[in-house]
Amino acid sequence: MIDKREEDIIKNWKNSDIVVTIACVTYNHEYYINKALDSFLMQETSFPFEIIIHDDVSTDRTVDIIREYETKFPNIIKPIYQKENKFSQGINPMSFIFPKVKGKYIAFCDGDDFWTDKKKLQIQVESMEKNPEVNMSFHSVYEFINGKKRRVLSKQADSNRIFNTKEIILGGGEFCPTTSLMFRKKLILEVPKYITRIIPGDYPMQIIGSNRGGALYINRCMSAYRVGEATSWSNITMKNSQKQKNHLLSFHKMLTIVNEYLNNRFDKEIKEIIYNSSLAFIKRRTIDISIRDEIFNRYRELFSKKQKILWYLLYRNQDLHNGLAKIKNMEFLK
Repeated sequence: MIDKREEDIIKNWKNSDIVVTIACVTYNHEYYINKALDSFLMQETSFPFEIIIHDDVSTDRTVDIIREYETKFPNIIKPIYQKENKFSQGINPMSFIFPKVKGKYIAFCDGDDFWTDKKKLQIQVESMEKNPEVNMSFHSVYEFINGKKRRVLSKQADSNRIFNTKEIILGGGEFCPTTSLMFRKKLILEVPKYITRIIPGDYPMQIIGSNRGGALYINRCMSAYRVGEATSWSNITMKNSQKQKNHLLSFHKMLTIVNEYLNNRFDKEIKEIIYNSSLAFIKRRTIDISIRDEIFNRYRELFSKKQKILWYLLYRNQDLHNGLAKIKNMEFLK
């Protein structure tokens, strides 16, 4: 736990109105949640912030750790402890956080990620105050694998700049890392509850958030994204073919709902993302062939003649694929 008292953090605040709400969703993150909370509490700001952390009925020590922080920082940390898992019911945890937000801005970070820059909130708020036309901002992040920093992800420009909605959509959800996102609260209040309640992930909010004024990119790496952790939702989901299929179809449904909400102004971009994600899915050999075949037939009309031929000759033909791989590795071809 961070070597700070609550009064040490609060003493630098110039007023009493909360400016930033940090929204954190956690589930079975006992090995990571300390790092996340410490990175929030190390923030040096001239304004008040709060931390709303939603635990979705963790089965490890995550809740015990959160309670320890809650006891030490009662005016800053405001947990939501569920009695039954909401994600498994198809309910977005953010639908419980958003009604409790007091800040003018909302910053996001999952319980297994963390921030690396103690000035992150101050810099992000000041940048958005200078650009009142934008409703969201983001920045690059460090990739962490097995606890080690590997590279910088999502460095989208060499200086601060604003990206439009089409660019955000075509980024496929990975253009703006979750742990870097900050939105204006007023944007969240405008979004219909059916979107915030049933649609998981922050990609929809990225699209909606950039719709007026674009998305402000801040050219500074200020947080960390853990890749391949055993307890991460993506790592668990991607081990099961049926779950991967359900995830893909939910992703496509989400894109359709958001596009309809925005008066179908991004049909071309949405169709391109659906095509690309479907093509990537049917090429993924770790997924059962029957599941991939189902997705191919569902989106058959989207694929070109070339892709259809490749599907039957290569993508679904494991023996041919293995044979080509062996030929490629033969010494006389090098």
